[in-house]
Amino acid sequence: MTDRVYAIHTEEECERLDAQALLAGVSDHVRHVPAHPGMRILDAGCGSGSMAREIAKVAPRSVVVGIDLRDKYIDYARRRAEAEGLQNLSFETGDVRELPFSDGAFDIIWTKYLLQWVADPMRAMREFARVLKPGGLLVSANFDGFAVTHEPPDPAIQPMTEFVFNGLVDPFIGRKMPGMCRDCGLIDIDVKMEADRVFTVIGKIDPERRRNWEIQWSGARNRTAELLGSQALANAFIEKFIAYQDRPDTATYCTLYIVSARKPS
Repeated sequence: MTDRVYAIHTEEECERLDAQALLAGVSDHVRHVPAHPGMRILDAGCGSGSMAREIAKVAPRSVVVGIDLRDKYIDYARRRAEAEGLQNLSFETGDVRELPFSDGAFDIIWTKYLLQWVADPMRAMREFARVLKPGGLLVSANFDGFAVTHEPPDPAIQPMTEFVFNGLVDPFIGRKMPGMCRDCGLIDIDVKMEADRVFTVIGKIDPERRRNWEIQWSGARNRTAELLGSQALANAFIEKFIAYQDRPDTATYCTLYIVSARKPS
């Protein structure tokens, strides 16, 4: 992308995304995707393809398509789908702001952890509305308060934390989704909320979630240095951020908003 980029890309990213999907309980999220035989379902911003694979497994008589901006992610997703023998699943490279699909191409669109990376998320939302069939369903899962909601906040790093994450993502995209759905003409808007299983940590962070953060920071280090003005400041901030996560007396909270809406028939 030429605006806000996916700032945490590394060569390990697809493996991290698959591991993160396990931490998040991605198989449980399939309950939000009411697939029926003959449906066409899009996983927009599919990354490693973990959710697309889950949908394809539980809906073998539906057609599932994953799309992502990076060729390497799509190559990885295709290899995993082939290894698992999923015949009803395909992947394409493309930008969610300019989807390469015809109007009314899909019955259901699923997205997760996507729109916070897009500087103009309404452009993507309008594309989702365009490629939904009349009566089709959008289900968008987005975090709210990501990495900036801590108790007790550490006064030494909290202001810098808010500054950095507002430069990397939109940490509060979740609460904005109902209004965005309404603004692009969708109806029957519903909101479900739960604790995000990856980024809500009470007390000392466990090794899997710590490793998840370490890989993300390795990819975001250069962008963080741009935001803070030097690599030294970025390194010091990242070290202090992880040290905070390692403390047994802290709590980090992140809410996951699962927002669904329909295209008028």
